[in-house]
Amino acid sequence: MGLTAAATLAAAAMLGACGGAGQAAKAPTSYTQPSVSTTQPTTTTTVATTTTTVPLRVVGVMPADGAKHIAAAAPVTVTHNRAPGSHPQISPATAGSWVQPASDVWQFHPAGYWAPGTVYTVTAATPEAGVTTPATKATFTIAIPSVLALQQYLAMLGYLPLRFTPTGGDPNRLATLRAEPASPNQIPRAPLQGQFAWAYPGVPATLSSLWYPGVAGAMTTGAIMQFEQDNGLAPDGDAGPQVWNALLRAVATRQTDPNPYNYVTVTESLPETLLVWQDGKVVYQTPVNTGAPGSATPQGTWPVIYKQDPNLMKGCEPDGSCYQVWVRYASYFLPSVGDAIHAYPRYSYGYPQSNGCVEVDPSQGATVYGYDPVGTLVTVAG
Repeated sequence: MGLTAAATLAAAAMLGACGGAGQAAKAPTSYTQPSVSTTQPTTTTTVATTTTTVPLRVVGVMPADGAKHIAAAAPVTVTHNRAPGSHPQISPATAGSWVQPASDVWQFHPAGYWAPGTVYTVTAATPEAGVTTPATKATFTIAIPSVLALQQYLAMLGYLPLRFTPTGGDPNRLATLRAEPASPNQIPRAPLQGQFAWAYPGVPATLSSLWYPGVAGAMTTGAIMQFEQDNGLAPDGDAGPQVWNALLRAVATRQTDPNPYNYVTVTESLPETLLVWQDGKVVYQTPVNTGAPGSATPQGTWPVIYKQDPNLMKGCEPDGSCYQVWVRYASYFLPSVGDAIHAYPRYSYGYPQSNGCVEVDPSQGATVYGYDPVGTLVTVAG
């Protein structure tokens, strides 16, 4: 071996010593490559599903809240934002039926007519299970029928000195009721076609001049007061809801006026006289005293509005002196000034002597008191 070869072997031995402490390194006999998976791990994601219920609400009510003078047979329509679970409620309760012209709409049709002048409340979109929804309320007021319709029914019940015959009806003023429905909510509210006629012969001109169809004058006011008195209502002469609902019940049940039609006239021509006209004829008369100069009894026509027996009457004379005195059989026909028909002892009768009232002899007081119930018209004329 030459020098170069020996040097190469020595260098190789020295390099081998770097792998261990003076030992020759050995070459590995085998090598295993670690396995690597190429499959990606599977990830599962769960998404929560939430069901949201839209709160039920009302989007429209007809008649609108606060509406007045609603027609007697008007329907009620309530529209929602979605299909409601049940129909609205109406109070006071009335006969009728609910229908659904659309899934989100309820409509109520009264069975006949609403009660006149009554305020109704519609309660809709009531709270549902699991959903907080405030109820919606709306009110509406039914119109009062016309004066002409009022006069027709008062005449048919005998509270006016006229009869009303519907077209094609019975001319007997009370028998016309045979054709009327037997339920108050079925009685027509609009004026009927037909004609009025005086129920009695010889109607005094001072009475006939008071008749105005369609106008609530003294004659109609007196008739209302008599009807109110007969039906336990305060006789104020105003045909409001209570009067109309009682009137419809009276028509439906044929509840006619049990009393005759009385009319009182006081003439101030001498001798001053009080006359009672009843159902077509004069049935009573007596001399009376009206107001003396300075305290004259007003002329005109008024209904008797208040009666009391005995009555403590207070007032002042034209000379300024004042008094209070108990009188019998007082029927006030002009309460604004305190004038009444009443009994009062005087030396004579037939002349102006009172402080504005119509005085009758005490012996006649009870008789006159029986002829002028509340609502009776009293005419004072010259």
